[in-house]
Amino acid sequence: MIIHANVLITIVSYILAVISAIIVGLILRIPILPERPMRNSWTMSLIFPTPIIVLGLTAILFKLGYESILVAVIVGVLSAIFIKYFIEKLLPKPRMEGSN
Repeated sequence: MIIHANVLITIVSYILAVISAIIVGLILRIPILPERPMRNSWTMSLIFPTPIIVLGLTAILFKLGYESILVAVIVGVLSAIFIKYFIEKLLPKPRMEGSN
């Protein structure tokens, strides 16, 4: 089986995008894990949704033709900043049944 160079660059770019988002998230002090119990937590963390958003934005940019390792790192950095400061305004926490 032959793996072409574009596939290897794409895989490395995805990995670097996630790693750069996690590093910037740690610098910005995003929690690594959500609050406990995790199934009832709406806390944004490095485990979820940061990598999912990074991979999605990277895939969109790659499909548009912007394939490079630099683009992946930039997407990782911007995604971590987006998670830290803007995601709660875009996707607010749901109201709990017991609270008024």
